[in-house]
Amino acid sequence: MSFRIFALIYMACFATLSMGLYLVKYSVQNIQHDVVAMKDNLNSEKESLHLLNAEWAYLNRPDRLHHLAEAHLNLVPMDSRRIENMNLIPAAASTSPEDELPRNSLLQPINHMVEDR
Repeated sequence: MSFRIFALIYMACFATLSMGLYLVKYSVQNIQHDVVAMKDNLNSEKESLHLLNAEWAYLNRPDRLHHLAEAHLNLVPMDSRRIENMNLIPAAASTSPEDELPRNSLLQPINHMVEDR
């Protein structure tokens, strides 16, 4: 009798392990298919990015931008007579941290000058 009980327990364990192995095998295959699909997707995205970078470089050619600026923007060279006081022009570079001004403080005198006119 004890032999039958042990045989049934072993058969149940064997069936459970077989079922578990079966499920693990197919879940691993599904994961492998997902990995292959992700790699294909990544490669296509890299190709798209490469194409977009090439297109961006083509569209940002200096001669093309110059032509577009001349065609669509009404820009003229700045006349030096528009600057009234040389102290209003911010310094190009400062030598010490104490001399540095915040960025928006550099724009205030010029904006103030434009508003006075």
